Amino acid sequence: MAGERATELLSHPRAAPAWVRASQPPSSTAQVATSAGSSAAIAPQLDLVLTADRRGHTYLSRQRVGYPFHLGRSLYVPGDPPGMPTLYVQSCSGGIFEEDRLAWRVVASEGARAHLTSAASTIVHTMEAGHAVQQVELEAHAGTYLEYLPDPMILFRDARVTSSVRLRAHSQAVALVSDALVTHDPLGADQAFDWISAEMRVEDLDGTLLACDRFRLTGTALSQAVPGVTNAFRCLGGFVALCPGSTVPDLVDALRTVLPATEEVYAGASRLPSGRGVWVRVLGRDAAGLRWALRSAWYAARRVLVGAEPTPRRK
Repeated sequence: MAGERATELLSHPRAAPAWVRASQPPSSTAQVATSAGSSAAIAPQLDLVLTADRRGHTYLSRQRVGYPFHLGRSLYVPGDPPGMPTLYVQSCSGGIFEEDRLAWRVVASEGARAHLTSAASTIVHTMEAGHAVQQVELEAHAGTYLEYLPDPMILFRDARVTSSVRLRAHSQAVALVSDALVTHDPLGADQAFDWISAEMRVEDLDGTLLACDRFRLTGTALSQAVPGVTNAFRCLGGFVALCPGSTVPDLVDALRTVLPATEEVYAGASRLPSGRGVWVRVLGRDAAGLRWALRSAWYAARRVLVGAEPTPRRK
């Protein structure tokens, strides 16, 4: 994570796994693409623009949705901020397959508010030779409140995937973003995925890099459970909350209070550079622990930023 040490990120008293590392941000986008294994930009199959009307009611002013994605109708959940829709994105293909090149683009115009999530976890299927790519681009303008909180990816045996999330946000925008993975062998032989190369970038609207979290992880390294490297944690996730600087101290305190400190979950939170928000890293022994920790982070952020916890979504 840009400008921060891993020991500052993780507040749990045990030592952090060695692959959860901090690094200074690279000096160019080209370096980011090379180091993270990212492919060139992909034309988005899911392209959305969210706009607020005069009443503050958010609607889709533009939507282009192509295979394999399906976008459900806007749902308004009791307890959410007024006029804030929940949008479910579904996959019609049954997951991510070898040589897939998938992309999302979501723009929240000034004053828009929305909760964007997946209908379920996304399976990354077994692959024989190639790999898959998924890119997510999020743009939050002044006065927006945007939540992008999909369910974790499920990496099947021999899966190979490059995943990137890029959040560009105005200094007066609020954005909650998560990205997570769990592992599973559908044959029951406990065989691991091949590799994942993942990156989450946080930028100003002009493209200035605020923070970058990046890792490349092999299934072999994860399954070996080496002390000080991965230990027994098989699932991992990140959660970033961008908000105006005045709310950051309360947000850090709230997140550190709710993040579990057990044998099942290893988690911690720290301020982002320039006081623009908070970053959370979660490691879990299983999917249940990971989901619990990420949900706790979301609820805590809602309490601080909105004044009330969200109503649970049906999946």
